[in-house]
Amino acid sequence: MSAFKDITGERFGKLMVIRRGKSDKFRKVRWICGCDCGNETLIRRSHLISGETKSCGCLRHMSLSEDHREKISEAAIKRWSNPIFKDRMSGDGCSEETRKKHAKAMEYLWEKPEYRKKMSDIARRNWNNKEYRNLQIKRLSTFRHSVISRKKIGDRHRGKVISEESKRLCSLANKGKRYSPETEFTSSSLKKKYQDPIYVKKMAKAWGIKPNKPESFIINLLNELYPNEWKYTGDFSFTINGKCPDFVNCNGQKKIIELFGDYWHRGQDPQDRINTFKPFGYETLVIWEHELKNMNSTIEKIRKFVEINDG
Repeated sequence: MSAFKDITGERFGKLMVIRRGKSDKFRKVRWICGCDCGNETLIRRSHLISGETKSCGCLRHMSLSEDHREKISEAAIKRWSNPIFKDRMSGDGCSEETRKKHAKAMEYLWEKPEYRKKMSDIARRNWNNKEYRNLQIKRLSTFRHSVISRKKIGDRHRGKVISEESKRLCSLANKGKRYSPETEFTSSSLKKKYQDPIYVKKMAKAWGIKPNKPESFIINLLNELYPNEWKYTGDFSFTINGKCPDFVNCNGQKKIIELFGDYWHRGQDPQDRINTFKPFGYETLVIWEHELKNMNSTIEKIRKFVEINDG
């Protein structure tokens, strides 16, 4: 009998071997391989060595007819609906050593700039395909994590601290990116969702919104000038036509104070915000973040806004 050979980390065509998988019904060792298209598949070593299998099937899938693709998709859905099959393929039964090997192999891959660029190009190319994008949007709109999965995801991220280097790289990667007007994710869909108070409360609870430093400064200033007359509503505790004002008067005046951050609101016209609340009978004062540096000027601006027409 030939000695067992570990081929973890080796490449065969579009496939990179991640870890050893479960043997097939003929007791032949199979390996879990990651394809350049993003899929994972179980393949015998002999098929990899001989070159019989070079991808997860995506190369062959490119030349298939639409009818054939649909049949394959239906068969895959049927297989994954089987709990036994899903449990076997999910990797939940893997040992800690196997998981470490898998993590090491993937870490090795993602350390290579060319691999990261390749995966990024593949994802971008797929997403630019309108048919593929519509299919993914449809799947995501109906997908729901189970209670156990949500708990696992929450436990995994709870207390996790992102390093300064990771923050810098994320900022660099997203710098200059803007959503295209032609994208499927339009603001109209979000506006519609935020008309629903239940959805708004749910999202506010999930985000755990708290006042930032400039907002805390305004809160303290308002409490000092007009005790118990103003309330912070930037946590979505109060919305008007799907919009969330920062501070609302709760002493009989229909007045709103909005704080515009110099970074997040740059280029925005404060008059647009004023016009948003005006049809509902609210007067709005917009204060820019940089104005807080001049305390006397800010206090005078607030007094003039609050006390004018104050009957």
